[in-house]
Amino acid sequence: MKRALLPIALVTLVSVLIYSCSSDDDDPAPPSVIQTPEPETPAPTPTQYTLTVSAKEGGTVSSEGGTYDEGTQITINANPDNNYQFVSWSNGSTDPSILITLAEDISIAANFRLNGMIFTRNSFNIINPNQRKIDLTSTLDMNPGIFVYQKNNFKYLIVPGVSDIGRPIRETAPKGKTFVFYKDNNGWSDYSIENDEASTWVIRNFDSNSDFFILGDANEIGDDWSNWKGDIIKGTPNERKILWERVNSIEQMGFYHDVSIGNVNSDDILDILGVGFKVFLGNNNGGYDFIGSQDVYGGDDAFIDYRFNPPLAFELYDFDGDGLDEIVSADYRESYGTQESNRVSIHKHNIEEKKFKEVFTSNSPTELFNEDLHATSIQVYDFNNDGNSDISVARENSSGESFEIWINNGDLSFTPIFSKKFECNQFNMLEFEVFDANSDGNLDIILRPETCGGQPTESFLYSSYSENGRGLKLNDCIWLNDGTGNFNVYSDKELISPLWTSYLFPYLENGVLHFVGFEFESYEYDDENNSLKIDVIDFGVDIR
Repeated sequence: MKRALLPIALVTLVSVLIYSCSSDDDDPAPPSVIQTPEPETPAPTPTQYTLTVSAKEGGTVSSEGGTYDEGTQITINANPDNNYQFVSWSNGSTDPSILITLAEDISIAANFRLNGMIFTRNSFNIINPNQRKIDLTSTLDMNPGIFVYQKNNFKYLIVPGVSDIGRPIRETAPKGKTFVFYKDNNGWSDYSIENDEASTWVIRNFDSNSDFFILGDANEIGDDWSNWKGDIIKGTPNERKILWERVNSIEQMGFYHDVSIGNVNSDDILDILGVGFKVFLGNNNGGYDFIGSQDVYGGDDAFIDYRFNPPLAFELYDFDGDGLDEIVSADYRESYGTQESNRVSIHKHNIEEKKFKEVFTSNSPTELFNEDLHATSIQVYDFNNDGNSDISVARENSSGESFEIWINNGDLSFTPIFSKKFECNQFNMLEFEVFDANSDGNLDIILRPETCGGQPTESFLYSSYSENGRGLKLNDCIWLNDGTGNFNVYSDKELISPLWTSYLFPYLENGVLHFVGFEFESYEYDDENNSLKIDVIDFGVDIR
């Protein structure tokens, strides 16, 4: 029995094992879990910024910029042209190679200097305002009367109209239209053509105060000097508009080579004085009452007791502080060796006689010059900082131009201490301006240069100043006061430009000396469209 049971047990054990295995195999698998993968988070889009790079006149930049990812670093190089030097970037950096890291939109410009001068040029295509071609080109070319007037942060470049002075008589020469250019951060970028009230034949001198300016029309058309008659024009700026008025009537026209604003009758209303001692008294209505000067040579009813020929240069100024202006004058005469030669006179209002009487006339006519020079303008300033106002005079003759200084002695007498004469082949000027050009506390003389018909000179317009055969040198325009009323030409560095013009007018802007004029080398008249292409050029000369 035992032998039989062994196989049975073995079979049973194998069966159990087989069953056990098959049971495991037959058990249903647990349900599958389907895993949905998490979506991949896209990489964030980088923030981008725009870099704009530009170059002002006088150079180039290595890149004009573009759009870049935040944090991108870019190196930009400023490259000056010939005759120019790099000054700064518009962000204030003075390194010509600048590293920029983009963290915002950036606009940056490279500034260049023309041999020590900050330079801007603005181009215009001017439609001829119903006048002859010669009048338009003369106005914007050979114009001695351009000047800059500043009021309430507005800057006006006044360009008085010029007629064809080659005409035989005034009646055949229509007045030229006056232009006004306006300055903003981009330079002299806009202009207007003024109404007929502002039209003139030719302006040499002007006068101004903080409210208005006046122009003296020195019409020199034809050979008959008795017919050289023009107007006194008053301009009152108000932002982008100028109110123009003719001070005189047609009957009161004259040779207004010089004009001056002042007070000649102690009524606290400003008056106007013109050549020939023509007086226009300001009235309470805002107009002017005319006082003639037929008895100017000492008659009982004369406005001024004057024993010389009426001057072409004079100025109204209160030297003694009594509230009433004196008249300082200088003759335009060829009388060397006489008392009239190179003369300066002071006339003071005599209350009892109700006229201006002579209180000073120079008695040393040859002290400054050994030739006769003719006075063309006078300006009064304190040149030696002693509290007394002094006299500066511009003169001319056939050989050249000059300027001189007369120091106030404190008693309405004056002593000449300085003069400078330029020969025509050396330097040409038409009057001058006075301001502190180098911020040293002393008033300087800044000449208004001109080319004398485009003829080369040794120290302003000369072919050697430029590769194209033309150019300017501005050093002789700048005469610096040493504090005593004596002057030295600016010589720290050469101020040379490859551009050129016929006239330049100096002015001061934020302490920096500027000269502005028209580049007539680029003049191009379009006969088909009756228009003229011009460039207004402005040199900023920082000599502080």
